[in-house]
Amino acid sequence: MTQEMFCAVDPGREKFGVAFGFPDELVYAAIVPAERTCTALGCAASGNWEPLSEWSTEGRPPTGCAISRIFLGDGTSHEKYAELMREYYIVPSLVREHMTTLEARDLYWRLHPPSGIFRLIPLALRTPPRSIDDMAAWAIMKRAVSVIL
Repeated sequence: MTQEMFCAVDPGREKFGVAFGFPDELVYAAIVPAERTCTALGCAASGNWEPLSEWSTEGRPPTGCAISRIFLGDGTSHEKYAELMREYYIVPSLVREHMTTLEARDLYWRLHPPSGIFRLIPLALRTPPRSIDDMAAWAIMKRAVSVIL
């Protein structure tokens, strides 16, 4: 029996974040160059996410799981991504993306709490050490699922 999970995409001009899992559990995340969008869509069509492992940021590519719904942020370049998705017979649910970057910072620090003296720095002053487009995708998923459930 396959478990169903959600997928969310934070679109961008140069790269996009993708997150798989549930609102309270991030199973896998990656930040993929925009020129590799078709590779990611091929993964979605086949259910084999292993080709994304090169761009992994969190977790491992899911296996034995079906994607029950794909959410797409309505920000930068989302029209291009939606059009490409439809070519692969994927119909995303559009989600308001406003302020997900701030939510993404919080999600990043929840997964990777600072240690030592860095704990004393207020959250608002901390900058994650890497791009957080994948966390923005997870924020999109959390927002979307909170509305539908």
